[in-house]
Amino acid sequence: MAAEVNALRETLASGASRIFNVAAITHKLETDAGGEADQYLFGHRGLNDSVFIKRPKDAAAPVRTGTSGTAEILENGQLRTITFDMTARVEKGDIATFLYIPFDIEAIAGGGNSLDLSVARGRTEALYNLTGFRWEDEGRAIARDRRLIELIEELPSLDPFLLRDRLETDGIKAPEAYFEISDSEFQEIKKYILNKFEPITTRVVDPASPKAAEITEQFIMKLWEGKDLDYLAPITQVFRINPEQAGEIYYSWKGVTYYEFQYKRGQRTLLGFADWLHTKGAVPSHYVKSEIRQELEEKVRQVTTAFARHLKNSSEILRIYNQAYEDLFVRGGDARPFIEFLKDSSTLFWDIAASISAMNHGVAVWRQHTAKSRDGKLAADDLTKLLSLLDRVIV
Repeated sequence: MAAEVNALRETLASGASRIFNVAAITHKLETDAGGEADQYLFGHRGLNDSVFIKRPKDAAAPVRTGTSGTAEILENGQLRTITFDMTARVEKGDIATFLYIPFDIEAIAGGGNSLDLSVARGRTEALYNLTGFRWEDEGRAIARDRRLIELIEELPSLDPFLLRDRLETDGIKAPEAYFEISDSEFQEIKKYILNKFEPITTRVVDPASPKAAEITEQFIMKLWEGKDLDYLAPITQVFRINPEQAGEIYYSWKGVTYYEFQYKRGQRTLLGFADWLHTKGAVPSHYVKSEIRQELEEKVRQVTTAFARHLKNSSEILRIYNQAYEDLFVRGGDARPFIEFLKDSSTLFWDIAASISAMNHGVAVWRQHTAKSRDGKLAADDLTKLLSLLDRVIV
């Protein structure tokens, strides 16, 4: 476990969606403005010096199914088909949340202590030993901090949009400085998701009603919040949703739609990384002996296979979603595929989050290490280090 956590420490500066660097933002607030208590995310000072990290659990790594999948990757201007082992879906509970406390707040990546929050045994004592936070204490501030930690754990990734939206939906006010997303970007994503929600209202709103527009808007916002389940009961019944699971299902649908937006927006960058792996970019910038070149080529194949699996998984989940959505809301056909999508939406949400987070983490690390290189090429030693790191983070 230590090796994997160390690999993530090396990439704290990448801004990847698996990392929520509370400590860095807190330190910046203290440096820039001296810092008032209400400027910080947590009420407890020790928690504001933390970094939250998401990654698949080792013990819950996807099990090989014995089947194969394929993906098409651009190579030398042409599409090349790659075959790779398929794995079981990533589900809620397969992703661990680590709390990392650096030894030195001014050198966050220089080392520290970490705690796997998903391991219940001894967690309360370990959290106190690391941060001084007493989980069992009473008080409004303590309760708020506990809920913040729980919400972070309940998310499949630490994307700024998901963090901000989840806290707002839960009624928790938090300083905007901790969410590295502009309001305009947040509203753009929100608009995309709300537009996806709108067709569902035709199942419960009479278009001939003089208040149809008002009711439609209200219904969409209730669906966005996913909390007033009594109000949403008609649509819950229409789509045969278990009322006890309705809140999670509506939030998961929103989450899958968010990752659809992110996938579309970042597709060119993902393909740029794939192109680097399959063209002359992922080769040493200078001559090396044949055995070293062969070792590097094997590392490239390993990284490519992992990346291709996540790319294929993401596109397949979105294919399932959009085919079911269009069959019902665009073509007015069979509702059963969309009902099946909703039933499986929680797993699909965590699964696509794991794949897109893995790819984005890899891309962020790749950009960080090749930013100053010519044509993305690195010296053999630097390329070896980068490929080894990519092999550890694209999981």
